[in-house]
Amino acid sequence: MAQAPVITEAAIRDVARPQSYERGEDYYEYGTVSEVTRRGDLLRAAVEGSQYEPYQVQIELDETGIVDTSCSCPYDHGGICKHRVAVLLTYSRAPDSISQRPPVSELVADADPAELRDLLVDLVEHHPDFAAWIESRLEPAHSDATADGSSDQRPDINQESIRRHVQSVLQPSTRRGLHSHDPYAAVKTDVEELGDLLNQAWAAIEADDGETALDVLEPLADELMDQEWLALSYDDSQAIFEFFDEVDTALAEALLTADLSEGERADWEERLWRWEQEMGGYTHHPPHSVALEAAQRGWDFEPIQRVMRGDRSGVDLWEGDPPWYAEDFIRVRLNVLERQNRVEEYLNLAEAADLIDTYVTMLVAEGRIDEAIEYGQHNLYSPDDALTLTKVLREHNRPRAALEIAQHGLTLDGTGKAKLAEWLRAWANSMGERDIALEAAVVAFNASPSLAAYQATEELAGEDWPTVREELLQTLVGRDTTQRVARQHVEVFLAAEQYDEAISIADRVPDATVVELVADAVWDEHPQWTIDACKAQAEPIIEQGQSQQYRHAVDWLETAGNAAAATGEFDEWRAYVQGTSGTDHYRKYKLRPMLDELIEKFEER
Repeated sequence: MAQAPVITEAAIRDVARPQSYERGEDYYEYGTVSEVTRRGDLLRAAVEGSQYEPYQVQIELDETGIVDTSCSCPYDHGGICKHRVAVLLTYSRAPDSISQRPPVSELVADADPAELRDLLVDLVEHHPDFAAWIESRLEPAHSDATADGSSDQRPDINQESIRRHVQSVLQPSTRRGLHSHDPYAAVKTDVEELGDLLNQAWAAIEADDGETALDVLEPLADELMDQEWLALSYDDSQAIFEFFDEVDTALAEALLTADLSEGERADWEERLWRWEQEMGGYTHHPPHSVALEAAQRGWDFEPIQRVMRGDRSGVDLWEGDPPWYAEDFIRVRLNVLERQNRVEEYLNLAEAADLIDTYVTMLVAEGRIDEAIEYGQHNLYSPDDALTLTKVLREHNRPRAALEIAQHGLTLDGTGKAKLAEWLRAWANSMGERDIALEAAVVAFNASPSLAAYQATEELAGEDWPTVREELLQTLVGRDTTQRVARQHVEVFLAAEQYDEAISIADRVPDATVVELVADAVWDEHPQWTIDACKAQAEPIIEQGQSQQYRHAVDWLETAGNAAAATGEFDEWRAYVQGTSGTDHYRKYKLRPMLDELIEKFEER
């Protein structure tokens, strides 16, 4: 089995919100994680939670660390959930507790086919639901096949059945009633069911059968029109629009793959124009725009023909200003060219369209690695482009070249510098290149300062940390702090015990969560500031009679009380609180007992 990648606690903090990390650490310490197994790049575990059955967690890894995560819990509030944090902490802190098992692909690689058949039959006997899945995967191999195993005719698609399926999804159902408490989940579930139909179309597209794909897509898309799709929309849920975008891409690729007559293409153009017009009433970037472009221009558009032949002199791919979906449409063309193994045409089009990521990826896939490296060194425009090439080089076993391109990418302007630096930090560290990893860690922090980036740099700096720490903090002091990044900057200053800098941000940025973070950390070191800041937060709540927010006002006064008690000013604080709950606020009957309870709490200490 491949060597297990190193995952630092800073890396875990980087993918979780602070609250999720803290709760996940509690879950780890309480021993709620069990059945932790690693098979190849997959880490699986069960985590006891609030439900009867444990939550199932899956982590996908590679040599640089965390690739993807999933959990059966309903958490959807940014970053990973506490259950995934607990599993990752188990991986980081208690590696000996993890069962190391070979990947299934290795288990079956040399197995006897007859034995595998017996295992499959036994699996279906114990899990009957797998039977339909297996049948759907094997059926294309048996239907419409000739003696030599090839297919001589298109599958017969029952379009009426597809229409009925879509209609059933659009109607209120018992299944949807199961999510009546969560309309977002209901919409997501319904759209995912439509995705099963879309997958049938993609299977045909991947088999270079655009005609069959269109036979599936036409009734699927048509039944959603005339505003029927609104049954699958809710508030700001984007599920149905994301689905429409996927259908648009599938339609475009199918149209560019299918061998259609002029009449059939004209019919599709009329149909797609009508659908696009309807959706244009709901969004400035209506679905079906890419597919309509495919129906109108196809492969016969002269600028495209010239570019694919390698003639770029004076060619304008759009003969004017490109539309909003220009890149999406070019990528659709590239997908079809790649599927049909038209490599040189693919490369010519990708280079002409300045899609560097696709261009260098294809070069590497074709074994033209040195050419990709040379091109990258002279033509990369942004850290994002560099990250694409470095990942491809790593996947094709060119680690040294990947490091060099990544380092070059950090010298470029443009988007993605923090992401590239974080990738290089982990990758270089896994290769034992500490100096490169530390350099990348510093760039990552400067590009996007956060507590996780600060701690990751500390882990790599070792005995050089005092010097590196001073450089990081000096850089952060000189930056403008907006409300969007105030919390991240404050967390760094508090961790570094640079309390004056944290207070300065809290004074400048009108964000109660930032003030709370600072006050909770500095009340014993800066009691007067804490008292004044907490009063400033509590008083408007009380004066305006915001009864639903009284608990927050009391929390602010409690923090102020901690500061007052630490400096021997408890009597002054108590008098202030008693004055707050006096006659002027007596009518605020919900507040007075809360304040009396707060004073009593302090007096009992």
